[in-house]
Amino acid sequence: MVLIVELYKYGGMSLRSCRHSVGCMLVCMGLSSRIPSHTSIRNWLCKCGVYRVKSQANESGDYVIYVDESITFGSEKILLILGIAKERMTFVNALTHEDVEVLYVGIRKEWKAECIEEMLNKVSKDKRILYAVSDEGRNLIKAYKLLNYSHIKDCTHKLANYIKRLFEKDKLFESFRKLIGKLRQAWNLSKTKSEYMPPSMRGKLRFANIFPCVNWAKKRLSQWDNLPEEIQGSLSFLKENSDFIQSLIEVEMIFKTVCQKLKKEGFGVIQKEEILATLAKLEVGQKAGIFMNNCKEYLEELTEQSRTLGYKNLLCTSDIIESYFGKFKTKINSNNRSGLTEFIFTIATFGRSFSRQEAKQALETIQCKQLKSYVNKARAA
Repeated sequence: MVLIVELYKYGGMSLRSCRHSVGCMLVCMGLSSRIPSHTSIRNWLCKCGVYRVKSQANESGDYVIYVDESITFGSEKILLILGIAKERMTFVNALTHEDVEVLYVGIRKEWKAECIEEMLNKVSKDKRILYAVSDEGRNLIKAYKLLNYSHIKDCTHKLANYIKRLFEKDKLFESFRKLIGKLRQAWNLSKTKSEYMPPSMRGKLRFANIFPCVNWAKKRLSQWDNLPEEIQGSLSFLKENSDFIQSLIEVEMIFKTVCQKLKKEGFGVIQKEEILATLAKLEVGQKAGIFMNNCKEYLEELTEQSRTLGYKNLLCTSDIIESYFGKFKTKINSNNRSGLTEFIFTIATFGRSFSRQEAKQALETIQCKQLKSYVNKARAA
């Protein structure tokens, strides 16, 4: 059972792949044993998830929380609340799934601030919430205000919003984005041109995901003399807008300088000084200069919050909760019209490994007929 949970959450296997893997191992080891069906494996994972959520919700201590709602699955959204205990914060490496705990997972068609406030109240019943790290969703911000929680804004979303303000009404940026889209459409099925094709730029998150396209443009310009004439003709807009692309490259350098440090080590006086020292060495144009000043404003905002809260270091990235959602999304059909099921609780299996004793207790204390009732509670809560 513990092996199957590890195959599912760490190996990233599907339910049937877990079954076949166990079957192969039994054959190789010459063991004669009944192989569980994929349905049984699904029930085991759901039981372990429910048990883990229930047990972690009852733990006490000082916690930093991560809150976010998912994209819509069918007609519903998941509200996920992760927490990391104060004693587990090291500020040495970026957080992993094993560092955090799933404190709450629920389903609704819409998560209003008052609903989020209610769930956070339940989570904080036995815990002291030090601060919350998340993006700037209006419902989240309102919920934090209702509870008087300190909110640390996620560095990726914050800096992406600065980039949005810089380029949202920029005609060159809009033209650049549209031309890239047309190239992808034209070259998508081409055998000879697909290797030169630019990466996709999602409309909703184009400012947060702009840099793969920037790197693509930079690479093509550096290879210009070696490109076929036909490709050069199609990519002539890169040459014509080389100054604009250079400004994007400069913005990317600043973005990486700030985010790489904050995501790995968190925010503190030392991190701030190192970031500012690196930024001071960069020679940038007007657009990138504005973005650099924006980043310095964000660092000052974190400095003030650190002083107010009385902590030398702050966590300031919500990548971990995005990772949880991303991993869950790969395991389900997001367009399933039947809606979300008890399978949402398998999110809680992505974290720390299960011991034999914990897995045994999960199977013994959580019954299959109870799983649907947990889902109904998650909807009605």
